[in-house]
Amino acid sequence: MHPSSTVVFNSFETEDVDEARAMIEKALLPVEIAVVSAGRPYRCRYEQLGFGPLRVNRAYHNLAVRVAVPDLQGGYTVGFAGEGRMRSRHRGIDTEISTTTAAVHQPVGDIHADSAGATLTYTVAIEQRDLETALSALLGRAVEGPIRFGPSLDLTGPAERSWARLVRSLAEEMTRPDGLATHPMVMQPLTDAVLRGLLLTADHPDREALHQPATPSRSAPVRRAIDAIHTDPAQPFTLSALARSAGVSVRTLQQGFSEQVGTTPMGYLRQVRLACAHDELRAADPTRTGVAAVAHRWGFAHLGRFAAYYRAAYGCPPSDTLHR
Repeated sequence: MHPSSTVVFNSFETEDVDEARAMIEKALLPVEIAVVSAGRPYRCRYEQLGFGPLRVNRAYHNLAVRVAVPDLQGGYTVGFAGEGRMRSRHRGIDTEISTTTAAVHQPVGDIHADSAGATLTYTVAIEQRDLETALSALLGRAVEGPIRFGPSLDLTGPAERSWARLVRSLAEEMTRPDGLATHPMVMQPLTDAVLRGLLLTADHPDREALHQPATPSRSAPVRRAIDAIHTDPAQPFTLSALARSAGVSVRTLQQGFSEQVGTTPMGYLRQVRLACAHDELRAADPTRTGVAAVAHRWGFAHLGRFAAYYRAAYGCPPSDTLHR
């Protein structure tokens, strides 16, 4: 998945399972598809609507299929059915995909799913960094590492049904390439609604906090320090330098971050640098770039500590990200 500021439409229909695999891989991610029973000709119809970090996908298979997706590093996916049902296995946990239950898949770990007959499925794919940034913005503090979602989402509750309807309504726009969804000004708030709606409805450790009354906004000194960090994360900041940029004492800045962000100024800087290193490793050519070079570029002088921080945040060694 690649973020874009334009609206992307993809669609195809085929009776060749290899062509279906190749087209889905081109539009979304690598996938293996095997027809379980071939008593009649296979048919697949696939449609996709994408904007920024979001991809809404709708796929129809007229026969029972077995689907395998490799490690989802870099993104979260949520899948539910419009017709039929599937059984999904991810990170050792089996989850049903049906009209009333969605499977929630983490950035780390492959997926195996199979159906007993014809299925129409909706899959929402979201870039990892963007969803975590959205959660951080809602909480008013930094979020460390992947969001620990529960493996399934019950779609029978009012809010959960509303989120699924939003996804289905976006999927309907796939058949209207001249509709309002072609306009980024329309898609931006709808994309935000999908991301925030998922964070409000899916099970994760910070869900309850999102339903609590909002905390006061961050103070000006904390905002100034955060702006300085995001402007140039690779700059060799010290705590004193960040305090000077914020116009307050070191102690005042530390207290402000502790109360308003939930971490220390240097801890926040490390999280931002890790995210930048993660993005660079995902995009890098492993024949031209090494983990050490990326780590040093983003201010991590000690490679062992960088690897430990990275594993804690992303669930795998940085070398795994580089070589995928």
